[in-house]
Amino acid sequence: MNLLGHTYVAAATGRDDPEFLLGAVLPDLAPMAGVRPDRAAAAGAVGEGIACHVATDAAFHGHPDFRAGMGALRRDLDGRGVGSGPARAVGHAGWELLLDGTLVASATLDAFGRALAAGEAALPALPTGDRPRWRALLDRARTAPPPRYDDPAWVADRLHAMLAGRPRLRLPADQVGAVAAALGDHQPGVEAAAAGVLADTVRAVRG
Repeated sequence: MNLLGHTYVAAATGRDDPEFLLGAVLPDLAPMAGVRPDRAAAAGAVGEGIACHVATDAAFHGHPDFRAGMGALRRDLDGRGVGSGPARAVGHAGWELLLDGTLVASATLDAFGRALAAGEAALPALPTGDRPRWRALLDRARTAPPPRYDDPAWVADRLHAMLAGRPRLRLPADQVGAVAAALGDHQPGVEAAAAGVLADTVRAVRG
C-alpha cells in the first residue's frame, strides 16, 4: 500500500482529520525525508494514524488479489530480462503504485494534501536533528505537481529513483522501458481489482 492507498483507507475508516491522515502516511513519507520517527513519541491522532498504517499494511499485503497480481508482474518482468532483485521489488512496489493510480482523480488526493498541510504535527515524534529534513520534504511535497501514478512510464521512472540506493534491488536505466511496458500491460488488472482490494482492506482495518 502506498501513499494514496493509505490515505484512502484511513479516511474510509471514518477518520479524515488531517493529523490522523498524516499519521497514516508518515511511515512511508519518513524514509523519503531521511528521517526516523519514534512511534512511541507520536501521540494523539498522529499516533492513531500510524497504527492505522500498520493495520492497513498487514491486511493489504495478505490480500490474495495483491499477492496474485504482484507475482504475475514479477514473472512478467523476469520474462522481459529484468533481474531477479529489481523484478521482485518492482512486482511489489509497482503494483502498489498502480493501485494509487486508481485514486489520483478522486477526493483521496485532496485528503493527502490535507495530511501534508498538517505535517508539523509529526515534529514531536522526530529527533531534533531530523526536523530540518522533514520540513524540507514538506516544502517540496506541498509545491510539487500532482503525482502521476496512473501513468506507467512515470511509475517506472519513480521506481528507478526509489531503488537507486538499494544495490540488490537497483533497476538499471536500460530496463526502465521494459518495466514501463510491463506496468502498462498489468495496469488494467490492477484497475479491475482495486475496488475490491481497497474495500476488503478497509473492512479488515475496521475489524
